[in-house]
Amino acid sequence: EHPTTKPLGLYRRIVSVITSKGQTVLDCCMGSGTAGVVCCELGRKFIGIDNKEKYFKIAEKRIAAAASQEIMF
Repeated sequence: EHPTTKPLGLYRRIVSVITSKGQTVLDCCMGSGTAGVVCCELGRKFIGIDNKEKYFKIAEKRIAAAASQEIMF
């Protein structure tokens, strides 16, 4: 839903390599919230910022859905 969508797998790899569980990730251009979704999956805290309300709302929904899921791995 965003013109520069990144794969979840890529973000999982990046976030898992450069952070530890419980740390906070800041994404200043979060778009549709892929980094936030991955942070929920990997047990990281997340702060996301975007200047486009449309994408911020999409990110809010995606991250809330990810946060409510039981982690299976």
